[in-house]
Amino acid sequence: MSMLRYWIIAFSIIVISCAKDNSTKSTIQRRAQDTVTIPVPESFDLQVKKYEDPKRQNWQDPKFVIEALGDLNNKTIADIGAGTGYFTFQMAVPAKKVIAIDIEQRFLNYIEDRKTEMYDRNLAGKIETRITESADPALKKDEVDIVLIANTIGFIKNRINYLAKVYNGLSGSGRIVIIDYKLGNMPVGPDEHLKVKPTTLATELRKSGFVIEKLDTTSLQYQYLLKAYKK
Repeated sequence: MSMLRYWIIAFSIIVISCAKDNSTKSTIQRRAQDTVTIPVPESFDLQVKKYEDPKRQNWQDPKFVIEALGDLNNKTIADIGAGTGYFTFQMAVPAKKVIAIDIEQRFLNYIEDRKTEMYDRNLAGKIETRITESADPALKKDEVDIVLIANTIGFIKNRINYLAKVYNGLSGSGRIVIIDYKLGNMPVGPDEHLKVKPTTLATELRKSGFVIEKLDTTSLQYQYLLKAYKK
């Protein structure tokens, strides 16, 4: 074989190999930038720092929230408005699967990055990230057993329609737990116009088909908990 022919064959193999690598990489949908057009007043790094603030352990009381979800063993859970995965990673320990849903790809990228750093690969494999739009929870019919919506409900427009789609995504015995901020001036939480009265939210859940199981306005310092189930 001549030296020229050797180099032509070698170059062809390299080109084909690179093409295969690029084809593989193109199936991974990762975006470095935000996927929403609404201006965000804080930088992404600041948002992450706020969501992962150790002080949140005190006022958010994640243990109480997760216990309110009920038995998670062998359950598929949707964490709507997952953010940095604050609840996602904790729920994945006992659950069969957790779907982290968000409208911002950069948060889902953050979760995916954290998954690659996890020593327990089985635990990491329980977590799926899913991009969606503000009007759609992106759930298939009867796909999940439990839905958690924490610190997110006030950002959802046309909530009755949205919650009806959540209802459709829940299995026959499915339940939903919503955690959100009480009205009034507090050191944490969004502006007042982004807060939803618990009684208003309970009415919207009923109109979406849910049966209210529990409304707790006292257990959490700055938030209320509303639990409902599918008829």
